[in-house]
Amino acid sequence: MNFNNLINLQTNFLSFNHQVKEVMGDVFARQADLFFERAVYQAKNNLEYSSIADAEYALSLAQYTKDDYPIVYLIGFLCEAHIFTNKIKKAKAYYNLGIQLLDKNAEDYELDRASFDILKDLLNGEDWKENLE
Repeated sequence: MNFNNLINLQTNFLSFNHQVKEVMGDVFARQADLFFERAVYQAKNNLEYSSIADAEYALSLAQYTKDDYPIVYLIGFLCEAHIFTNKIKKAKAYYNLGIQLLDKNAEDYELDRASFDILKDLLNGEDWKENLE
């Protein structure tokens, strides 16, 4: 498929980014979903580092999806995965990003906030490991 007629390669970054999302956002969303599902599968099978790699790739793909992609769930997953691999600094960074992205007007806000509160409790119990990284 030729996207040259739909995406202007010579435009400024913001316009180019918007065009990519509009034209190919659904494709990127499907790919992000697949990699996220694979990451969850790998985590359930104790393949933590492979799981993190796939989830981070899903996160990079999700940046090119249309605006309604539920990226906060990917970030929460990455936070938890980094806690369980003792990468506390990185887990905190994902936690802080997730908290910033929570939408207080969203229907699931209370549930999502409660999930991040659990992650915060886990992080608080692992703070002593931060100096080991």
